[in-house]
Amino acid sequence: MYSEIINQLKDIQQTLNSDSDDNWMSVNNVCQYTGLSPATIHRATQKGTLKVSKATGKNLFKKAWVDNFLGG
Repeated sequence: MYSEIINQLKDIQQTLNSDSDDNWMSVNNVCQYTGLSPATIHRATQKGTLKVSKATGKNLFKKAWVDNFLGG
């Protein structure tokens, strides 16, 4: 029984780690992550160089989008 619980916990941890690129970030999170100012993030979204989701009424960014912006 103990080993079954350990295996389930390992499965959960692996699932959480594999979803790490799908984390949503606010503008403040992106600023902390990149070291860029909110104005720079706003300009990048306006130019279309940084992808943004506005579906919830606020700007949200996937970590993968931010990484792509930084690398490109």
